[in-house]
Amino acid sequence: MPKIKLKRQPKPKKPALPAPGCMVLPEDSRMPTARMKLPPQPPRTPAPRVKSSKVKVSRTEVEGRLMTAMRTLRAMPDRERRFFIVKSSSPDYVQESVTAYASVEDIGPRFQPSPADVSDCLYALAWVRHLDRAAWQILWWRSFELSFGVIGKYIGRSDETARKRFETAITDAWIAANV
Repeated sequence: MPKIKLKRQPKPKKPALPAPGCMVLPEDSRMPTARMKLPPQPPRTPAPRVKSSKVKVSRTEVEGRLMTAMRTLRAMPDRERRFFIVKSSSPDYVQESVTAYASVEDIGPRFQPSPADVSDCLYALAWVRHLDRAAWQILWWRSFELSFGVIGKYIGRSDETARKRFETAITDAWIAANV
């Protein structure tokens, strides 16, 4: 006569004991798993309408005007900067040997915006006001003429990902410019 195996009844799970010297907090008992679920990505918001003329703007022109607008924004004087001056007797910061002895004296020419650049600055920046912070940051770094490899290192992704995100941001600005 063959032996019949009986099914084992599952044992009730005991709560895991904490390591010696550790406390069990009340919020620890509420977590059913160790995995966290991320919320779904919010839907992309369409670009806001910018009052524009009937003239269509090309993508390369949008990119050029945006980069010029960001350089103009950096070159404009900040009138409120004088209020943030803190006077103290301590030195500003400890200099390293590379910068302390003026080892690098090659300073590039500063961008001098024309009056047309100044008047176009806010108009061009209105095209990217709907972008999220990450896309704006990539555009800002690119206005410093950083390569996509360096931008990719800043965001922790490859240079191709940085290039695609830059192109997506430029496309969004182009759509906003031509609506």
